[in-house]
Amino acid sequence: MNRTPTVDVIVVAWNHARFVDALFDGLACMDYPREAVNVYIVDNASTDGTADVIRARMDRDEDMPNVFFLPQEKNLGFAGGNNVVMEHTQAEYVYLLNPDAAFEPSTLRKAVEIAESHSNAASVQSLLVLAQDPSTINSIGNDIHFAGHGYCRGYLQPRSFASADAASIAYASGAGALYRVSALRHVGLFDETLFAYHEDLELGWRFLIAGYDNLLAVQSVLQHHYEFSRSISKWYLMERNRGIVVLTMYRWGTLLLLLPGLLAIELATWLFAIKGGWASQKAKAIGWFFFPSSWGYLLRKRKEIARLRKRSDREILKHFVSGIEHQETNSSFMSRVANPLMKVYFGIVKALVRW
Repeated sequence: MNRTPTVDVIVVAWNHARFVDALFDGLACMDYPREAVNVYIVDNASTDGTADVIRARMDRDEDMPNVFFLPQEKNLGFAGGNNVVMEHTQAEYVYLLNPDAAFEPSTLRKAVEIAESHSNAASVQSLLVLAQDPSTINSIGNDIHFAGHGYCRGYLQPRSFASADAASIAYASGAGALYRVSALRHVGLFDETLFAYHEDLELGWRFLIAGYDNLLAVQSVLQHHYEFSRSISKWYLMERNRGIVVLTMYRWGTLLLLLPGLLAIELATWLFAIKGGWASQKAKAIGWFFFPSSWGYLLRKRKEIARLRKRSDREILKHFVSGIEHQETNSSFMSRVANPLMKVYFGIVKALVRW
């Protein structure tokens, strides 16, 4: 690069006290020019002492410049916490860094290099590896299933599985992603109604609709302490937000063609919820859609998406997948029956969608 683009690194923490030291160690080791970087740590009203640990580490690392602490009075969620910084940023890029993740020295520099060499890239995800075992992949970009599910591509594969730098991906994981600020200004920031879960998927899908690309930077490596959350309460947000995304991003004709598959997956999800003990959360998620205010929001959002549209659903569906490949749902039935059937069905839908 002939110049050094400015970057705001954003960390949104919530009860992450045990990861603060690794986070700061990673920030200290980065080889990106310090005068071009600001680091903003947003604490979402943690109750485990995270704020105190952050302040103590900042006092100890007085030689680390441009680190700003933004404690919040309430939990704004992942979407709102990041928007606190993104809506005021003057930088050319923002890098979203999970509080349970740590930079390697060249992580930020390599991500910016990919973005600078691909002017149409709205997002560039780092190669996420497991901090517990850096030779193992956490994500090489996230996949979008046609029913709105999002999951890590390449999970638990060896690091050598990631070979194509600047490869196109469906969307960038918010755990470690660089966003071009001009693209954010065009399409908008995170949808704060989503609060947490699927907000990065929704933004990545919005980028695709608006004609931008989402890319992977293989040489930009981020170590992530990834563990799949088994909290029952998360399922409300995951299922509600999945429904919001599906109902607002597809064109009506595409939704009609996908309806049989969506209903079949809805039935399967109910069975999964009953078996997993979170049927009440699934019912709560469905209940959200029966409020008039919810439909007002959905219709307004559809209009906003329509104004952004430069790519057709036909083009966008090429980025999506038909199979569900996730550690929580893997089974012989899924791999031998459900996924092959969905592959055939989705192939027919893609052939029929002309808009």
